[in-house]
Amino acid sequence: MSNGTGMLGRFFGSKPESNRDERDRRHHHEERTHEPPRPPEEDVPPHLRSFESIYRSARVPVSPCGVEELEKMIANPIIANAPPETKVIALKFALDREGHTIEEPKADAARKVKALDAYHGTLLQRADSLERRNAERFKEMEAERLEFIRRQEEEKERLVQEAQEAERQAREFEARLNAERQRLSELLRPFVGELDFNEADLDSVLSDVTPAQAPSNPPPVMVDPSVR
Repeated sequence: MSNGTGMLGRFFGSKPESNRDERDRRHHHEERTHEPPRPPEEDVPPHLRSFESIYRSARVPVSPCGVEELEKMIANPIIANAPPETKVIALKFALDREGHTIEEPKADAARKVKALDAYHGTLLQRADSLERRNAERFKEMEAERLEFIRRQEEEKERLVQEAQEAERQAREFEARLNAERQRLSELLRPFVGELDFNEADLDSVLSDVTPAQAPSNPPPVMVDPSVR
C-alpha cells in the first residue's frame, strides 16, 4: 500500500479535485515527497537521527497497513474536509474492505514508539557513561593538580633552603675571616701599630711593598783545564 488514495478510491469511487484548496493540498504533498536528500546518517548527531533509520536499526517490520498509511488516508482529499466522525467511519470501512483493521496501524505505532524509546535509552546510557567517565577523569585531574602543587611546594622549600644555606655559609666564613683578621692584626701590632685590615689599610700596605726581584743567574764557574 503506497498511499491512502487507492484504498479510499476503491471504497468511495474516484473523485476529481473539485476546488483550488484540494489542488494546493496535493501540490504541497508532492513537494514534501520530493525533499532534498538528507546527509548520511553517520554525519548526523545522534539526537537528530531520522526515525526511519532508527526503525531500520531496530528491525521494526514493515506493516502492509502501518500508521503512516493511516496518516496518508486521513490526509486524502476524498475525506480531508469531512467531519472527524465521518472520517473514522470511512477509514474503518476502507480498512475492513481491504482485509485490515485499525489494530494493524496501532501495533505498528506501538512497535515504532518502542524502538524510539529503546534508542532514547541508549542516548541516556551514553550520557550516563560520559558522566561517569568525566567524574573519574576529574578525580584524576584533581589528584594530578594536588600532586603538582605538592611538588611545587617541595621545590620552593628546596630553593629557600638552598638560599638560606648559602647565606649561613657566608656568615660562617665571615666569622672565620674576622677571627683571622684579628689574629693577624694582633700579630703585627707590636711592629706596625694598630692595623684594622680594612680596605684602606690593605691598599696602603700593598702599595708600600716593593715587588721582590728574581735572583740573578750566578756567574759561570771557570774550571782550570790543568786541574784534573
